Amino acid sequence: MNIREAKQEIIHTIQAYTAKNKWGGYAIPSIRQRPLLLIGPPGIGKTAVMEQAAEACHVGFVSYTMTHHTRQSAIGLPYIEHRNFDGKEYAVTEYTMSEIIASVYRCIEESGCREGLLFLDEINCVSETLAPAMLQFLQTKTFGSHRLPEGWVLSAAGNPQEYNKSVREFDIATLDRLKYITVEADYGSWRSYALEAGIHGAILSYLDVHPDQFYVLEQTYSSKSFATARGWEDLSCILLEYEDLSLPVTSELVGQYLHKEELARDFNGCYHWYASCSRSLPILAMLEGDPEAAKACHRILTESDFSSQLHLVHLILSCIGNHLRQHAALENSLQTYTGVLERFYRYEKQNHIDNLWDALQPFLTHEKEVLDIRKEHGLSSDEEICQVQQSLYDLQEAGYRFRASGSSEDELQFYAEKERSEKEDAISHASAQIGRMTENSLLLFEGAENSAFTVLLSSLLQNNLFSKFIQKHPSPLFEEKKKRLDFNSREEELKAMLHL
Repeated sequence: MNIREAKQEIIHTIQAYTAKNKWGGYAIPSIRQRPLLLIGPPGIGKTAVMEQAAEACHVGFVSYTMTHHTRQSAIGLPYIEHRNFDGKEYAVTEYTMSEIIASVYRCIEESGCREGLLFLDEINCVSETLAPAMLQFLQTKTFGSHRLPEGWVLSAAGNPQEYNKSVREFDIATLDRLKYITVEADYGSWRSYALEAGIHGAILSYLDVHPDQFYVLEQTYSSKSFATARGWEDLSCILLEYEDLSLPVTSELVGQYLHKEELARDFNGCYHWYASCSRSLPILAMLEGDPEAAKACHRILTESDFSSQLHLVHLILSCIGNHLRQHAALENSLQTYTGVLERFYRYEKQNHIDNLWDALQPFLTHEKEVLDIRKEHGLSSDEEICQVQQSLYDLQEAGYRFRASGSSEDELQFYAEKERSEKEDAISHASAQIGRMTENSLLLFEGAENSAFTVLLSSLLQNNLFSKFIQKHPSPLFEEKKKRLDFNSREEELKAMLHL
């Protein structure tokens, strides 16, 4: 399966393993909860989807990379305990609690979250001395006498043997106790993620034409050539930052992320062509309705080859994608701020404080303490942490404005609600702008609805942010074009069936 399907399977597994029966116990007993083992090539996002799945299920998350551990750190240190057996005293070796199990209990204690996902990365590359203990842990969920708490799902990941010479194969007895998931590199599933995540348009434009270069592994006796999903995404990050800093992009830079010389040279040429189009084409002006800019862009569709048309499409998608991400960030900001406000009002009442101003500083301190715990144990993503921090800052700023106004202490709520109203106005403005951009991008292709237009429409549909947006803000023109795309797809399918 691809990585997107694997993520969904992990989420379903967590939901099934943490489901309760009518007596309050776990519907699937611990002994029948097989550990998850995700095996796939490096750089396709195995670790990321584990963390994302835990976030989606709102459970704790503890992660360890097993190649960094010795037998002592994983199992615990030995010590001598004196025990009495059959009237005689014996010196017995016991072990301190495993660092890994202790981290799970610490997560439970500090976060209050009784359920979670323990993730052990590179499980099949552990040292020879640690391997037997790891096999025991996968089979029995215990290190020595210390067991993984009920409610915690055990998961692991590793690379196939062809990617790592230090990989150890699991025997049949171990595999028979695991929920084994094989993940393969798939450009189609990664493309959907890339459109939403804002991967550089030059990368998508290149891979749309050369999907076979998405994941490359070529090994000879003396050399290795490879490109991975991780490499493409990291390359995207550095390209965007180099552009912001006006730094030169060279084939040597590209080769630091794409470890195949011909591929690095080929993509570097594509990137500079894309960058040239970006500088020369008035994309933003066209999307905002400038008729002269629209004419310049339309000439590309009618007078240039498919590669140039594809560059234009991805420039349009990048621009709309940036605004979609800004719009989503505004919506998340409003939602987070609203949640903070509700907790603030509730905090004042629960603590019997006379007015909101007196409650403000104690509330902010309490919220920051909760954030520290959630951050330490991975109960919230970095993005969620930043959103709450920004909302707390916005609330504090509302307090400062209220104090500077000299209003009575009962009027802090007015300034806090004004902040929320300004966020709602910003969302409305951004929504109207994206609506205009969408319609202008579709109107650009009037009389030139070719393969590039199909890429534009299908890419918009693949972008989850756009799908959510268009559901809230329907566009008759987009629906009309979408129906045409659906008809063309069915026509092609029928032709293939009839061998036409």
